[in-house]
Amino acid sequence: MPQDRNHRVKIADIAQRAGVSAGTVDRVLHNRGEVSDKTRMKVERIIREMNYEPDLLASTLASKKNYLFASVIPEPSPTNLFWYQPVMGLEKAFKRVKHYGVEYRSFFFDYYSKDSFRDCLQHLLELRPDGIMLAPLYADLTEQFVGKAKELGIAVVFINTHVPNLPNLAFVGQDAFRSGLVAAQLLDLCACCPDETEIVVVNIMSEKGGSAHLMSREEGFRSYFSQKSTHQPSIISLNVQENSSPEIREALRQGLLEKNGKLRAKGIFATNSRVYHVAGFLEEVGKGNTRLIGYDLLERSITHLHKGNIDFLISQNPVAQGYNSFMALFDALVLKKEVEKFQYLSIDIITRENIDYYLNQPVHE
Repeated sequence: MPQDRNHRVKIADIAQRAGVSAGTVDRVLHNRGEVSDKTRMKVERIIREMNYEPDLLASTLASKKNYLFASVIPEPSPTNLFWYQPVMGLEKAFKRVKHYGVEYRSFFFDYYSKDSFRDCLQHLLELRPDGIMLAPLYADLTEQFVGKAKELGIAVVFINTHVPNLPNLAFVGQDAFRSGLVAAQLLDLCACCPDETEIVVVNIMSEKGGSAHLMSREEGFRSYFSQKSTHQPSIISLNVQENSSPEIREALRQGLLEKNGKLRAKGIFATNSRVYHVAGFLEEVGKGNTRLIGYDLLERSITHLHKGNIDFLISQNPVAQGYNSFMALFDALVLKKEVEKFQYLSIDIITRENIDYYLNQPVHE
């Protein structure tokens, strides 16, 4: 008999159909107590036919168990604007599930300090939460931490950056390698990449090797052109390990200008949300026909996109990164569901013509 889609099948429904007591159905579901093989097989068949799904939330509330989640991400600041948005997603998810016995604490580290990251991780091991949402900015410290977390039974979800070959529960973010491929194709389509043309990949980061996702984006970018048989532009890396705007501007001046003061590159790929530094520099020296691609819908970058200083932005949907990472922990620990190991978000290409459709978008749930 077909079931009403709006009707949740209950244990009592199964019992009535099978002609047994609700207690018998409960014993079959939880594999406890004495039930004859004949009755067990009959009940199991009816459970399948009726597409019974246990009410996991009701079970969670009845158990009165509390769960402690914690996040460890870079501290949002005027020099690190990107991380304001994952915080919004984390808070939105917490508000949705907190009445199911979930507690949440947030921890922030200095993006430019490896010691600050280490101190946060040590504090978390002492706190021993049930689950952690972690931005694994420093791969070596992350590897040590995740090993210890596993020993303590702490589930870890990586947000924004993936460190391979570690026993984390899940990763939520963009496929960095593929987004680099997309950026390269965009520059190629702009017809600014013939043979011997110079392209500069700008990595503005905390320390060399400290941001694995930036390196993966550059790898994807280079991979695109290495597979081209028609033309091979010259690709140069400019790694900027500075914090203040004047220091970043000076590093860009030395890396992007020729001796005569002209731009050396026809195409520039900025591998993270700090593309607005590059855009501001190009506005000062004269962008000309140089194409610039970067990441994320920060207010400064949106302004430069409207001005034409940035040609394309690639959105990582950082609000959804925060939201989905929290919900991955909730699904796995509270609802006892299996979660996907890699939860990739879309690679959205933003231009002046379509940016209004992306602003103030609701979080994808």
